[in-house]
Amino acid sequence: MELKRRLQKTQTIPEDDAWVRTHCDMCLNWCGTLVHRQKGNVIKIEGDPDNPQNRGKICAKGNSAFLQLYIPDRIITPLIRKNPEKGALVDPKFEPIGWDDALDLIASKLKKIRSDNPRKLYFTSFDVPSMDFYVAWAQGFGSVAKPMAADTFCGNAVHNIHLTNETAFEADPDPELCKYFLLVGAQFGSVSHYDVMNAVRGIAERRPSAVKVVVVDPIAGYAGSKAEEWVPIRPGTDCAFLLSVTNLLVNDYNIYDANFLKRQTNAPYLIGKDGAYVRDNATQKPLVWSSSQNQAVAFDTTKDDLALLGTYETEGIECQPAFQKLKDHLRKYSAEYSSEITTIPAETIKRIAKEFGENASIGSTLSVGGVEMPYRPVCVAWYRGISSHRHSMMGGMAAENLNVIVGAIDVPGGQVGSGRIPYEVTIDGLMAPAGGIYPGAYPPRKVTLPQTPDMFSLFPVSSFSSSLNYLGCLQPEVYKIPFTYEMLIVLRTNIMKTTAPLSIVEQFMRKIPFTLAFARRIEETTGMADLVLPDLHYLERISFGLWFRTGPIVRSGMIGYDHWYGQKPVVRAPMNSPWGDKFVSLDQVLLELARRADFLPDVYRALNRMWRLKEPYILDPDAEYTFEEMVDRCLKNLLGEERGYKWFMTDGLYLRPRNPQERYTGPFKTGRLHLYYEGMKKAGEDVKQVTESAKIPWDTSDYQPLPDWKPCPSYDKEKKGDFDMYLLNHRIPQHAFSHTQVNPMLSQLVEKHRDDYILINSETAARKGISNEDKIIVENTRGAKMTGTARLSELVHPEVLATQGNSRRSNFQDMLIYDMDHIDNVTGSLDSCIRVRVGCSQKK
Repeated sequence: MELKRRLQKTQTIPEDDAWVRTHCDMCLNWCGTLVHRQKGNVIKIEGDPDNPQNRGKICAKGNSAFLQLYIPDRIITPLIRKNPEKGALVDPKFEPIGWDDALDLIASKLKKIRSDNPRKLYFTSFDVPSMDFYVAWAQGFGSVAKPMAADTFCGNAVHNIHLTNETAFEADPDPELCKYFLLVGAQFGSVSHYDVMNAVRGIAERRPSAVKVVVVDPIAGYAGSKAEEWVPIRPGTDCAFLLSVTNLLVNDYNIYDANFLKRQTNAPYLIGKDGAYVRDNATQKPLVWSSSQNQAVAFDTTKDDLALLGTYETEGIECQPAFQKLKDHLRKYSAEYSSEITTIPAETIKRIAKEFGENASIGSTLSVGGVEMPYRPVCVAWYRGISSHRHSMMGGMAAENLNVIVGAIDVPGGQVGSGRIPYEVTIDGLMAPAGGIYPGAYPPRKVTLPQTPDMFSLFPVSSFSSSLNYLGCLQPEVYKIPFTYEMLIVLRTNIMKTTAPLSIVEQFMRKIPFTLAFARRIEETTGMADLVLPDLHYLERISFGLWFRTGPIVRSGMIGYDHWYGQKPVVRAPMNSPWGDKFVSLDQVLLELARRADFLPDVYRALNRMWRLKEPYILDPDAEYTFEEMVDRCLKNLLGEERGYKWFMTDGLYLRPRNPQERYTGPFKTGRLHLYYEGMKKAGEDVKQVTESAKIPWDTSDYQPLPDWKPCPSYDKEKKGDFDMYLLNHRIPQHAFSHTQVNPMLSQLVEKHRDDYILINSETAARKGISNEDKIIVENTRGAKMTGTARLSELVHPEVLATQGNSRRSNFQDMLIYDMDHIDNVTGSLDSCIRVRVGCSQKK
């Protein structure tokens, strides 16, 4: 395929026959696409062969994305609510309203809130490619923009840890060089993720002999069904499994990368009996034990003879290296002990640990582009399966530590970061992210009484806390919340379907006086809005988001290129807006609202910071710019003078091969990684002091420097009588977000997997008198119920019922229990491990 013959050559949208380069946003992989337009209509979408993000491949979601341009209930004009009553099943009685009237109404609300307290506005979106703009807009207003749906139980125990150890928002297995993939509560290479296409290719091209994928999950979803081995595990016990594997490696098999641990982590730092670093009295730097000098010295005075094991005394203080602390801490996690917790046979745990350790190839090197580097072709990957639990931080730390002990961090074959941000090296010699939209776990932030309903100031090591918004707004007196929200902006997210139980979100939204929604159709959340503005399809819009900005280049993944690309309009939007044919971005609407509400200069200042604009591209707060001019400045600042708006509209794909040091940063970093999270101890003490003094009910027991497995409420407290099952949901590749459910082609593809099916193990079903296709009722310990059709399967743990994620017909979210007993007080994650009972309501 000759790419240049398929590219649009002008910056307008003519009614012609053209191929336009853009990118998909039907999931989080953002595949590069070439879109064929004829006579103003999209007739075909193909993968862009020049884009290294997907190399010409595309899935069914991407192929069929244009069908959502033509949904019959498309919103094409602003709508205002006429029914003051709000509820999930209440008709909002929307009526059309003119754009000017709508914008004036919103601007007047914004002005009033900003003059009172700008933080009474909350902006939530999961439009990831444009998130940097939304965050800057909210900062200019004086508030925040956060993705409530993702923050509830997606990457809560992932991103803060990756930001800490990889100084990257995301880190995943090296798809081209990893040999042993251990997926624990993750479907890397199978469903929507940040680099799924390269993962699929990297794994598939090396099968059957050069790669092994082991999936540890209660459900053999798409990853498990394609893996070399699926290991069913009891829900909520992943941490016990990981700690057992780590224990076997360091205490039984003696497999760990001692050189890496000494040189590049805090494993040799001396720890006192109080759990804190032993420090030099003069410099306050952490001490290590020098074997050659037989004394404690500052960590930065020697690298080659640091002790990892032993017990020492310095200045009258008895201490041990952090690695010795870890070894001793792990001893209780024998394979037999963890087997009782997880239901995984002890021999299986031992075999996986040995396979992981042997495949790590500790001591081996690989030449990459002429540069010799450590080669560690193993990786444990984790995601929602670990994050969506009461003690999620413990699980995330356990997973990360397994990669750390074998040295598989940012080296060929190991766990490799993407979306990197700059870092600083602290007085403790550890890396700390310096910039980016979200903070990491280190250094812990200052703890104060809640400043906002999401209580973020009580989460000093978390990247998120949006799940607390509901509690903060509905029980402000309990959590000492100084105010509740006066206005909510909801953009490209359906929080009523993807966060907490609908009844909880419904109460939350009823309490907010004014909600503005941007939407293409009326969904659950949109129906609660007071005013709705039309949203754009990705084939109608410009998005030049720099959310994964990493200095001069963006979208640095695990592949061999730094690359940048964006979305541009292929067809005209169907609505008559103030911008006419130039309506190509919701950013235009937000900029106009900022102008009318008199805070546009502050938005420019925030964008200057967010985009790191330098002269001559800095936005003058006293000037006013068209959207095209802003795009032009931003891109030229990022990619060079020759790549501005015109280049973007005619080409828009920037590629630069990365050198080995850029691709694998691990051996070249100047700061150390965490193996022992010493800052957790002080952070927990600070949280305890603040919450106890204010009489806020808060559990701080998970603020530990080393992880432990702890049972979720569903494991023990809620196991009673015939409540002997767990209810989980699982993701499928045909759907990514709730908006894909209206795509007719995708609906046909998943129909054979009927989204009212509830998977149940065949032996379990027989014991309970349930047959295939029987109608069943599932009930949680609080009386919430859901109905469905039994689908007998061997691909689900005997104690588990599994319902399809993003389902139109099941109400999994309503089965969740939303209270502080089911929220991780460290990460803000909502526990989605539900104790239930099941019975047959109607035989087939």
